[in-house]
Amino acid sequence: MELKKLLQHWNSFPEISMEERPILSSDLEKIVVKNPLSDAFYLRKKLLLRIGIIAALWLINTWQLRGEWRTDGSELHMNITLFGLLAFSLYYHLRILFFADYPTLLALPLVNFLGKLEVILDKFIWSFKFISAIAGFYLLFLVEGVLSRLNAGAYDSLTHNDWYKGLIVIFLAISIDILLLHTFIPKYRKLLATVKKYREGILAKAQNK
Repeated sequence: MELKKLLQHWNSFPEISMEERPILSSDLEKIVVKNPLSDAFYLRKKLLLRIGIIAALWLINTWQLRGEWRTDGSELHMNITLFGLLAFSLYYHLRILFFADYPTLLALPLVNFLGKLEVILDKFIWSFKFISAIAGFYLLFLVEGVLSRLNAGAYDSLTHNDWYKGLIVIFLAISIDILLLHTFIPKYRKLLATVKKYREGILAKAQNK
């Protein structure tokens, strides 16, 4: 019954074209972004979680880099690179969050609302590249930790060769990226295609009218 009333309210604006109709209420929000669009709209929680984790890793890395700088340690160059990567990743995710502007997102006209969701989803998919790169660094540190216990000679050789460590990080990052491309990312690409198709369908109907 509530849905019927809401749809009547939605249809009470004949002078406004479909693409210009705003998101009028939380109930209307549920209709517009209900499965599968709800995942696109509620990326905010995932972004906040990522920002919290990356910020914590950045602070830990800052402390480690300070120690490496003072002692001119073998991990100095890798920690400097990781520091830059974490800082830029944090900036990138914060930029998505601020761009999304979730408190006012529903005030946009429907087509603009969906267009902004497309941009948010596209940037979120690209953010997996940073996750892969960061994971590559920490997996390298894990490998070094294992080698230090199993083979002291191999560990010493690796820790004093930034070239080999860089190649290992690249290999690990690419491997993780490929894994993500076949696990988590397809869901978001499908969602992006759905949002785009929905927006284009509304525009096509409006043009036909």
